[in-house]
Amino acid sequence: MATRESLPLNSFKLNNDDRVSPFKVAVLVFVREYCTARLAQLGMSPHSHYNSIPPFSPQQCKDFCLLSLELIQCYDVTWEDFEIILEPGHYNLNATIVSEFTQSLHQIVKDGASGLLDLGESLEKLLMEPAKGKPMIRRDSVLGIFIRKMVLQLDRMTFEGTVELSNNLTTYLDKSKQSDDPLELVQVSRKQAELLVSQQLTMLQRNESLAHSPVNLQKIIDRILHENKDFAEANFLAHLNEMRCQDFGQAEKRLHQSYDQGTISVEGLIHSKLEENLMNNKTFRHASLNMAFLHASFGHHELAVTALCETVALSGEAADHICLQESLAWFCHLEENPEMRLKMMERLVTKSSESNLHYLASLGLAMWTQDCALTGVVPTRIFEYLHTNDVANCQHSLTDMTLTCLALRAAIWNFYGYPRNALQVSQLLLTLHTGDPTKGNIYYNNEHMHMAICNIALHLSRQGRYADAESITKFAAGQYAFQQHSQMWKMTDLHVTFYRTLWLGQWDKAELIVSQLAVFDRAESQAKKAHLMLCKGDTCQGKSVLNALEEKLSNIKESSNHRMPNPGWKMGQNLRLQVQCLMLRAVLLSARQNFVEALLQISQASDICTKHHMSLQLALVGMQSAEIQLLMNFTANALDLVRKHLNIIYTHGSLFEQGAATYLLARCLLAESGTKKCDPGELKSKKAEIFPLLTRAKRIFNQIEAFHYVKDVVFMEALLYNHLGYEKERNTRAMLFKQLDELYPLKTSNNIQIFIGL
Repeated sequence: MATRESLPLNSFKLNNDDRVSPFKVAVLVFVREYCTARLAQLGMSPHSHYNSIPPFSPQQCKDFCLLSLELIQCYDVTWEDFEIILEPGHYNLNATIVSEFTQSLHQIVKDGASGLLDLGESLEKLLMEPAKGKPMIRRDSVLGIFIRKMVLQLDRMTFEGTVELSNNLTTYLDKSKQSDDPLELVQVSRKQAELLVSQQLTMLQRNESLAHSPVNLQKIIDRILHENKDFAEANFLAHLNEMRCQDFGQAEKRLHQSYDQGTISVEGLIHSKLEENLMNNKTFRHASLNMAFLHASFGHHELAVTALCETVALSGEAADHICLQESLAWFCHLEENPEMRLKMMERLVTKSSESNLHYLASLGLAMWTQDCALTGVVPTRIFEYLHTNDVANCQHSLTDMTLTCLALRAAIWNFYGYPRNALQVSQLLLTLHTGDPTKGNIYYNNEHMHMAICNIALHLSRQGRYADAESITKFAAGQYAFQQHSQMWKMTDLHVTFYRTLWLGQWDKAELIVSQLAVFDRAESQAKKAHLMLCKGDTCQGKSVLNALEEKLSNIKESSNHRMPNPGWKMGQNLRLQVQCLMLRAVLLSARQNFVEALLQISQASDICTKHHMSLQLALVGMQSAEIQLLMNFTANALDLVRKHLNIIYTHGSLFEQGAATYLLARCLLAESGTKKCDPGELKSKKAEIFPLLTRAKRIFNQIEAFHYVKDVVFMEALLYNHLGYEKERNTRAMLFKQLDELYPLKTSNNIQIFIGL
């Protein structure tokens, strides 16, 4: 290996780490121009064209030092990328220096080999100590060592090598002469490759949008592996890059390649038996664990369990407790039995805490908290678990798990029916300072942030602020368009658009959205399709869709409702869809005058909500029960149910739910006034009290563009005014109803209100 690396690939590549490339020549020219301008400002340089430049500010000097350090450490970049780095906004550089740098670089190209020789001489002068003062660049500084290495390589070049470097520099600068591969002249040393891989791994973990695109990153990795064939870390980065693209075949191939190199140490083969060395080498354990992660990510449950069993066997032989606990975490994720999964999580938290594996302990506690919430543990205990986890994360500076727990807290608030509390937690998540100076000060912008942004967009949509929600969704699309979790903002956008079209009575558009949603979530799309069919009055199609949905929900395991890297994703979706399915089934039975069976469905939905402390969903189920009992002429029971759940709806419900509840309250009061025996004057005053409720409901429905429901409210107002003898107001409402009916024509045979919304 050392012999191969020591051989030059051509006449000017004398060493893999210190070879001269066109990019490094550009860096040297940039440093020379800055130092020359600095000397001219100090009166120590004869270059008069720099005298007109104002003195450099401290910020400009600082930015030059930071940029120089970055250019020395980074891998070679193309000339287009170099120009982008020098553009205003990235660094505070003097425009004259940048202009002179470009002119000097092209002059070297014009002079050819002599220009490169002159460059070496001018750089040596910068390191020489003048008669007065100190040298511009210290010989033992980072920049000084870099210049000395490059000057030494320039001096060692043969004439043919110098000419070849000059030709490569010409091709490097001339865009018209560049080949189809922009990285052809880019060279990456081993140290630069290690830095690049480390930076890209950090970005993929923290902020994927800052990393190179999958195509460009793959080109860079291929260039690295072309010059460093034994660099296993680059193959592992390629494996993660293929997982970004959801390419299982290439991801598996890259994973094998990353662990095929250097798996058996030479010292181990000398001092131990081959079988013992194979068993004790942790590379095989990590390879098996990563293979399990790969299969689990693509839904290959049995293969993932097989790989985990192999990992446990290897880790047990080597007494590797860390690898054992990591395997246990994945077993918890893949286990389908809820009781067994809780026991495994409890053991994971206990053993990880004893072994000081704080990250795994925090992750296990987060998974434990979510599963406890889904099994009906009281909310006070759930938030005690969250508080304990938050304290541990702060004590051990686990920023990643802090974000995970905040995202989980927001999901739990949504699950319990407190979306405003979830909004506050999401805002806190987005405002946290998550940059780490030791890791490039890269802020986290991962799946947790994506969830928080989607929560805010949903909240704005629930309040009827569709334009603001759309702008936030577009922002999420720009941030996470090509990331693995991009389906979150897409599903959010489809979710909001579906209800907007549903309330407008645009059935065709709603059906199109349902088909688009089926690509991401089949069960969610079936629930919305059943809702749409019942709104249209198509009970036959609605029944078939509900039957398919019930069958699908019965086969869904709750363990599939979260992914281990991000607890909280789709939390409680199965329970929510079960409740909605029962509500829609009750509406279907009520449309067929089977009210007894409908109330049985409502009772089952109420039991689920009560068991799992889903307060808002319980209130909506109560409203649906009141709607059905009102149709059965049980006016007193319906009115009691509405008044019982009205505060929850007004406090935590969306505008649609508030409007629907207000409209139902008005209908119940109107029905009650018709059942009581009283004199005509008192009856007239009671009916007049209903108008403020109808006005409020109409205002809410107008705000969320639910004009289908506005027509119902206006129609009731017209009937009420007609009954009270107000002909002018009646005619006004009748004309308004006619205008709305012309703008939003709707043909449906369903008169039952459905309490399912955003």
